[in-house]
Amino acid sequence: MKKPIVRVVGLSKNYSLKGGGKVRALENISFDLHRKEILGIIGRSGGGKTTLIRVLRGVEPFDGGEIWINDIHLTPKASEEDLRKVHEMTAIHLQRSFGLWAASALENVMRRLHALETGSETALLPPEEFAEYGKLKEEGERMLEAVGLTHKADHPAHTLSGGEKQRLVLARQLATAGREPKILLLDEPVTMTCPATKQVALDWLKSAREQFDVSTIVASHLPVLLKYVADRVIWLEGKILDVGKPDEVVDKFLAQMEPVIGLKPMPKSKRAIIKVQNLTKSYHAEVVGESFKMERLNLKIYDGEILALVGPSGVGKTVLIRLLSGLELPDGGKIIYGLEKRQTDITKLGYKTMMTRRRVGIVHQELDLAYHATVKDLASARLGIKGERALVMAKKRARELGLKEETVDSVYRLGDYPERVMSQKLEELRLDKGVIRELFPVAPWEAVSKAVGPMFRLCSLPLDLLDRKSHELSWGERIRVAIALELLSGPKVLFLDEPFGDLDPITLRSLSNVLKLINEKFKVTTVLVSHHVDFVREVAHRAILMREGKIVEEGPPAKICGRFIRESHSFMG
Repeated sequence: MKKPIVRVVGLSKNYSLKGGGKVRALENISFDLHRKEILGIIGRSGGGKTTLIRVLRGVEPFDGGEIWINDIHLTPKASEEDLRKVHEMTAIHLQRSFGLWAASALENVMRRLHALETGSETALLPPEEFAEYGKLKEEGERMLEAVGLTHKADHPAHTLSGGEKQRLVLARQLATAGREPKILLLDEPVTMTCPATKQVALDWLKSAREQFDVSTIVASHLPVLLKYVADRVIWLEGKILDVGKPDEVVDKFLAQMEPVIGLKPMPKSKRAIIKVQNLTKSYHAEVVGESFKMERLNLKIYDGEILALVGPSGVGKTVLIRLLSGLELPDGGKIIYGLEKRQTDITKLGYKTMMTRRRVGIVHQELDLAYHATVKDLASARLGIKGERALVMAKKRARELGLKEETVDSVYRLGDYPERVMSQKLEELRLDKGVIRELFPVAPWEAVSKAVGPMFRLCSLPLDLLDRKSHELSWGERIRVAIALELLSGPKVLFLDEPFGDLDPITLRSLSNVLKLINEKFKVTTVLVSHHVDFVREVAHRAILMREGKIVEEGPPAKICGRFIRESHSFMG
């Protein structure tokens, strides 16, 4: 029998928590990866898939066991030299980890290719007139074509949608496959991409093992992905529960799903809670000119409905979510909220809009919770911005500081951005982060604690998570925590911009049931973006298909999702 390219024997890994306890992430893990094999790993969120991928890459220490990667022997006391060799031999793609240069999509791939020669991505690319530049460009274009990004080659990376960024990261990793690395470590590689992109990327992955002699470990919660691409599948829940043929292992895993809760139908007499009139928004990229345009879009969102936005990556779903929630202002048009017997156009800055937006919650695709904050800290900070007394105190403090209401509203909107984006925007405005706390101080825990318990129970979250830091939570826990935090202030409208892309089907079913309970119990109108068509069919009253900044069709989720899949020319939902 041929020697495996990767052998893992008795691997164990613990995480130390802030409170002094420990969590066992991996226990007695043993398996082999053979040359040119694609080995799948499935399991629930928090089951250790990402930890295992990071350990195999050499970027996460482990507590016990042994690993052989080719002829390199790793133990818990592995040398820096051995870890460096492992880095050279492997390429990694981590879930929701973009790590892109402030350059075009093509240059991002070219930099990765050039680094294989120079040893550093900071090295300048060769001059354009040099043959080496042409070779890098040709190879980079081939990688972009493999992930369906040829049309965005000249677009700056920061202008890409979340799904497009994930494709670009995958292109950078695939670019290394033809060079030195012979092992690809992929952690949820296509979760935030549309069905057509999944199909293209996975077809390339299957061909790469023969073309480049690559062996692959791919961790994914998508059953159809693993059945399509993997030779064998491991079921991992901290320990290995099963290993074998993809169909058999995946079906055993899916047997754990909880029953689906029925969706309460919408009343026949519907009232529009949001009216969108002639909404226009353009984004420009200096290199390629106009890169996105939404023009004269009209839409009604009804009180108490769950509305899903579907469509390929980069067609404007996130743009629409950010406009509807008031995070970004349109170039033209109106967004009128009908809340508490008030009609408010939230495109206008001021206290009236702030009162309306206080009843709006949003969970982002990036799910960028403050890294060092505990969940308890996050809850207090959230009610400091969205709490009932927050705006009264902010108006008083603004008068003392001599701030106009438009300025206060601008700062208020920043509090709804992901942590990293908020920091960037504060820098652009030359404002200190303290200005948010000055106007919206953290709510005392006594005021927060009463609301936390019911919301955590509703979202199936244990209260002991309150003392955990955000990075100590699994992805499934982070998403449910993020939703629970938004519910603390009693929102009337909740926006979910594809935060569930990384969830396994079992956790996703649980979240689907939670969203339906929230909708029924609190009458929260929910607008969500998702590439999971089965999830959309199950959770939404109505769906909208978007393409190129336009609404193509709206109607029953089953009908809209069916069209989306057909037009994607893919069997992957």
